[in-house]
Formats: sequence, structure tokens, C-alpha cells
Amino acid sequence: MAAAAPKPPAPASRRNNIGTLRLAGALAVLFGHAFVLSSSGGRGHDPISDAVNDVSPFHLGLPGLGVAMFFAVSGYLVTQSYVRRGSFVAYAEARLLRIYPALWLAIGLTIAVSALISTFPPGDFLSARPTVDYAIGGASLLDLHYFLPGVFTDNPRAAVNGSLWTLPVELRMYLFVGIAGVIGMLGRRVLFNLALIAIVAVAAIWPEHMPLLAHHEQLEISTFFLAGAVLFVNRERIPLTGIGVIALATLTAALSWTAAFSLTFALSFSYAVMWFGLTSPVRLPDLAAKGDLSYGTYLFAFPVTQLWVAALGPGKPLVIAALSAAVCLPLALASWRAVEAPALRLKGRLSAITDRRVSYSRPGREAR
Repeated sequence: MAAAAPKPPAPASRRNNIGTLRLAGALAVLFGHAFVLSSSGGRGHDPISDAVNDVSPFHLGLPGLGVAMFFAVSGYLVTQSYVRRGSFVAYAEARLLRIYPALWLAIGLTIAVSALISTFPPGDFLSARPTVDYAIGGASLLDLHYFLPGVFTDNPRAAVNGSLWTLPVELRMYLFVGIAGVIGMLGRRVLFNLALIAIVAVAAIWPEHMPLLAHHEQLEISTFFLAGAVLFVNRERIPLTGIGVIALATLTAALSWTAAFSLTFALSFSYAVMWFGLTSPVRLPDLAAKGDLSYGTYLFAFPVTQLWVAALGPGKPLVIAALSAAVCLPLALASWRAVEAPALRLKGRLSAITDRRVSYSRPGREAR
């Protein structure tokens, strides 16, 4: 019997900058959205977005760069997750437990609070078709709806939680990694790289025919996830070093006037994020020491910001950003302790049941 492929070694210490970078990305999204949502007409930008929007690929502002950071980290760590587990069932179980329980909490709280502030009576609000569509579509991530009846209608923008649009994209990237793992590409560097080149070619030539990613925003943000996945699969050939950050940044600058700029930026940005997150000698304060607040902050930031805009009116972005962070961080901590961490402790149960059933079904083998 052939020996199993060796799994990548676990990191010597979990003390790194990843948790802090994730929370920084979520707060960057919150800060940028405070300007967009509180500006008259909903078209304002924070100073950082104004500075980088015209020179960054895909015209990413601060919120977009925060999401790009999330996706780069996810691409690397989610691919690592599959390789370490070596099982699609265990991998899928872990991914679903990470993304859905906190999402359901956020959807439920959003609807509950919206029922209290809607211009519709609570009974009419809860039974209205848009509310039902918001609940079912959001909880499943299969058909997102962004508006609730009579909610935030006087705000510059009426969307209740516009940040949810990235979650179906992330789910599709999870599926991509799962398929790549099942067919054995994650352990075959050359094959994986060729597949990525083919995907990039299709996206560049026939973007409308890209499976799973129907809109250009989905294609753009998924580029950072795929860059993170590339860095993990090629980790032995592309080690994370400070010199590598400088080299890739130089290459990106040199190609800034070419069609390759967006791809090289995504790779360079993702490389820099993972280097600073995992191997940089600089250690940031560990903002994840009490729990991973990044996902909860991301989920709650948009509706909480909208509540402050409704209460204070437009035109106060710095105040609204500070107040939103003051509400979101405790909410995210409560979500982590009450929902996310308990859900993550369930990882391994479904895969263990599946493994037992498989072993029982094999004649001549002892059940483990």
C-alpha cells in the first residue's frame, strides 16, 4: 500500500499577526462604509479611498482592500485546511460551521431590530415577502436580498447589509478548493498552476462564461483568494520573505501600465499580507487573543452603521465610524463566545460519523 502523502507541518506557534490583520480588514470595511453610507447621495469616500481608488486595480478603495485582505488570507488558510484534513467531508464541515452559524445570528438580529424601526407594523413587516426573501436568501446565501420593507428609507442608501455580497463568492471559492482537493490538484503543484492559468485565460477572454462567478466584482475579489491559494500550493518554491515582498512590489510597479497589473498586484498584495501575517519578525498586538472578532465585526458593521446614520443623520462619518465600532466589537465578541466558538468545537463530528460508516461498509476491515 502506498504511503499517504505527508501533510504540511503545523506552525510551531499560533502566535502570529493573522488574527489582528483580519480584524484590521473588518474595521477598514467599517470605516470606509461609514463615509459611503453617511454621505449625501451615498457617494462619499474616506480619505484613503480617495487617495488609492484611481491607482489601485479594480478601483479598490479602503473597504475593497479590507475585503481583499480577507480573501487573500482565506485563500491561503482554507487551502491549507483541506490539505491538512485530506477529506472533503471534514473540510466542508469545517467551512460550513465557520460561515453559517454567525451569519444566521446576524440575519436574525437584523430582522428583529428592523421590525422595531420599520415604518411597517411589526406583524406586517415580518410577514412581508421582502422580509421572508431577505431571511431565506441571506441565511442560505443562495439568493441575497439587501432591502427590508420600511427600513432605512430616509438614509442616503437603504440597503440593510450590503457587505453580505462577498459571502457567496467566498463559498464558491471554498467549492473550488474542495473540487481541486478531491481531484488531487492541491498536492500537484504543476497541475494546480496550469489550472489557474486556464482560469485566468477564461476570465480574461470570456468572463461571461466563468463558472460560479457571474459578475465582474466576483471575479475581481476572487483573484485575491486564488492568489492566496497559489501561495500555499507553491509554498516550497515561493517562500514568504521580506525580500520577496520588495521584489513583487517592484515587479507590480514596473507592470503598472500593462494589462498584467491587476494580477501582479493581487499576487503581490496577497504575498505581503501572508508574509506580514505569518513570518514577519514584527509582531502586532494580538487582537484575536480573546477570540476572532473579525467575522462578527464584518457581519454586523453595515447594519449597525445604517442604524447610526438613521439616528444621527448623514454627514458625520468619523463619529458614525467610531460609534459603529464601539457597538460592533462587543457584538462580535458575544457572537464569538456564544455562537462561533461553540460551532467550531463541533468540527470533526460529521466526518467521524462518515468515517465510521465507510469502515463498517468495507468487508474484512475492522471498524476504527
